[in-house]
Amino acid sequence: MLCVKDLSLQEIEAFVKDLGFEPFRAKQIFYGIYANRVENFESITTLPRELKNILSEKFYISSINSAKYEKATDCTIKFLFSLRNGSAVESVFIPWDFGLKERRTLCVSSQVGCALGCAFCATGKLGLERNLSAGEIIDQIFECEKITGERLTNIVFMGMGEPLQNFQNLVKALEILTNDFVKLFSRRNITVSTAGIVPKIYDLAKIEKPVKLAVSLHSVFDDVRQKLMPVARKWSLKEVREAVVEYYRITRIPITYEYILFEGLNDGEEDARRLAKFAKAVPSKVNLIPFHRIDFMPLDDFARSLKPASKEQILKFKSLLNSLGVRAFIRSSSGYEINGACGQLAFANLENKNEWLKSFVKLQGNSFQKIE
Repeated sequence: MLCVKDLSLQEIEAFVKDLGFEPFRAKQIFYGIYANRVENFESITTLPRELKNILSEKFYISSINSAKYEKATDCTIKFLFSLRNGSAVESVFIPWDFGLKERRTLCVSSQVGCALGCAFCATGKLGLERNLSAGEIIDQIFECEKITGERLTNIVFMGMGEPLQNFQNLVKALEILTNDFVKLFSRRNITVSTAGIVPKIYDLAKIEKPVKLAVSLHSVFDDVRQKLMPVARKWSLKEVREAVVEYYRITRIPITYEYILFEGLNDGEEDARRLAKFAKAVPSKVNLIPFHRIDFMPLDDFARSLKPASKEQILKFKSLLNSLGVRAFIRSSSGYEINGACGQLAFANLENKNEWLKSFVKLQGNSFQKIE
């Protein structure tokens, strides 16, 4: 059986036409799944009995078997989703009240693990198990909304994995999430973050409904960036910058740069000046991110040597960027106490992911259990 959420509206239409049903049945299926959030095909009352039976034989609707979650004192929630094939991924719900505008963001995963091995990221220490399907990406969103009872306003692809290394499934998920028929999300409320997979940045700019792009930079010196991010050995800062300029030229969407500040490594005045020059190539902003510990994972000597810049140094760095004409912000450490902050997603609060998966009771449908 296949997950029906792995199919686009056009693919569902082709499927029903091949069966001899009218093409409009595809929209009834699509609307039932995404607007009405049905959990079985029987609940789509507009469909004929024969089509319901065929759909029930060939497809399932949810790719998630079960979920555990932890809630931090700042109301951030980290989810651990068990998938139908036995894998697991984490996602993080981040509610934020700006006073005039309330935002409810889900940080979604695109892969089980990650192949990039960035020195500061726990997910990379897991290695890559596999890509997530479009349905597995979308189901993180649906299950979060079901558990919290909140409608999400923003989606950020900043969870486990490198989204642009799962390009086909990422694009299909974006296509479904921004589909005009069901109107789940505006493309301007979706951000895809990348460590700098240069060819795919060009490709992402050309999709029908381009979204916001965030680039994990973390240094404006190639040698330092290569130590922090092995992927930088393949694509230089010059190549990343050229791709970003082209992304903006095609989409006209300002770029976000993500920059973790490490004590004595990338937090100096010259770093700030070079970052300002890099960022001002196109309209952009810089998110300054405190370094979050990942000592719950096995680390090499370089990773163990990384230390967070002080709060005073972060403020000084931000002030210098602002004075150089760059919009810079200090990102909060939402979820830090539950190992759900930036770079920490690696099943940290479970003694052993595989043992959890072996011992977790498989139930029919979805079951949700809070981690005490």
